[in-house]
Amino acid sequence: MRSSSMYVCPVCGFPGLDEPAYDSHGCASFGICPCCGTEFGYDDSSRAHAELRAEWIRGGMPWWSRSREPPVAWDPAEQLRSLERP
Repeated sequence: MRSSSMYVCPVCGFPGLDEPAYDSHGCASFGICPCCGTEFGYDDSSRAHAELRAEWIRGGMPWWSRSREPPVAWDPAEQLRSLERP
């Protein structure tokens, strides 16, 4: 059974991940964020989330997934600001 909870991408702030990027033991999900395309446990194994975030921003903050549409009225800048909020 799938939980209705959604999780936030630590790279781009997308609040719609089906599972956390890392579990409570620090093990990667190896899931891929549909927004920025980061594969947890692979892309961030040798690069910091801040570095991956900066690269995504430099690239124009595109929606990565070709099979999942972005949310209605998706605003990547607002999404990033959510990472800065406590």
